[in-house]
Amino acid sequence: MIKKVLFSILVLSTFIFFSKQLRAQEFGGGVMAGLVGSQVAGDPSSGYHKLGFYGGLFVNRQFTLKSGAQLEMYYIQKGARENPTDDNGNFQYLLRVNYLEIPVLYSFTLNKTLILTGGVAYSYLVGTPHEEANFSTSVPDTEFYNHSATFVLGIEYKINKQLSASFRTNNSITPIRPHASGATRFANRGQYSDALTFGLTYNFFNKNLI
Repeated sequence: MIKKVLFSILVLSTFIFFSKQLRAQEFGGGVMAGLVGSQVAGDPSSGYHKLGFYGGLFVNRQFTLKSGAQLEMYYIQKGARENPTDDNGNFQYLLRVNYLEIPVLYSFTLNKTLILTGGVAYSYLVGTPHEEANFSTSVPDTEFYNHSATFVLGIEYKINKQLSASFRTNNSITPIRPHASGATRFANRGQYSDALTFGLTYNFFNKNLI
């Protein structure tokens, strides 16, 4: 219940911020959606084999012709997957974990079509993660952290004035949960999520950008 209330407040706050800034005629904004390939460092699987999707809203502003900032809020599906094969001894593993992420990004325009983006995001766990190994949910019960920090870096290709394609890497800075053994070593404090995203953004109000 608390998670649902928090989610609703975040959605409402973003819409309010979105509307107020657009009236100032200095901001742009729109929608974004795409595909996600993810893995978890420190779990039994390897490779970006877990497919998912993301979708949400954003507002942005150009400070100069080259630099700007963007605030986003989106729902993203992450996790890990290992399909049984002869090479891995027919081992099977699946983890589904979903987040509400709020990134604050800096953007730098390279030319008329390419834009670099980078920044940090607050990640909030949504729902109950699903984990199974060898088609059984009887796995070590290690709880996930409700909050984590994420680093986002990507490049955006402008198809036209309103539509763009983006490719990003999305990596957790803080662990999403501790190791099942509870062990820590130097910077390795637990399991970390790594994801690659490819999607489209549609900017409704870019005509008002500086």
